[in-house]
Amino acid sequence: MNPQLSLGDVDSSYRKVLDSTAKNAARTTYVEALRAAKEALAALRAQVLLSPPEPKSKNASTPPDFSSIVADVQMQMILVERWEECEKCLASGACLAATVMMGGLLETLFVARANQLSDKRPLFSAKSTPIDQRTKKPLPLPEWTLRPYIDVAHEIGWITRSGKDVAAVLRDYRNYVHPEKQRSHGVKLQDHDAKMFWDVTRNLVIQLLGIASPTGGRRAV
Repeated sequence: MNPQLSLGDVDSSYRKVLDSTAKNAARTTYVEALRAAKEALAALRAQVLLSPPEPKSKNASTPPDFSSIVADVQMQMILVERWEECEKCLASGACLAATVMMGGLLETLFVARANQLSDKRPLFSAKSTPIDQRTKKPLPLPEWTLRPYIDVAHEIGWITRSGKDVAAVLRDYRNYVHPEKQRSHGVKLQDHDAKMFWDVTRNLVIQLLGIASPTGGRRAV
């Protein structure tokens, strides 16, 4: 909320009503106090409605266009919200929350890229494809975790080797969402860690979406 907005005027009017009750004040005293409270509330509401939106962080980036691999409009909106929530977590110092959000965002994009394939045989014939130990057959996609998605994505050319390596680190830190694992490893994420992971995440998003600049290189997001 804008710092210039205050409930002080409204509060003082209601306090006058309460104080007058204790003193058995005249009816006109109550009417005047309630009228003042109503006017103060109306003025406060007008200020809230007319206040400009909170400015974005100076380091905030514009979410990319997810439509190239996500056809569902509602899911596109969810991904944009997730992107923005990652940056809000970073800006507020919520490092672990930001990292968990990044892992979820990437996993959703891996799934979307996989679902986009009309021929999914490359996913199930890769060396790193996860195998059901009971049936000795590839696990169905809904049972894949972030680890095999990262490994297979590199193997079939969606992401680079360096992208795979740093994504694996992000995956491991995302798993510190489990308190016992964090306690046993003695890990505490710092701001610079989370910011580094966000750089990694954005680079992987670029690779998964296939965003290219007019000169043929990758365009930053």
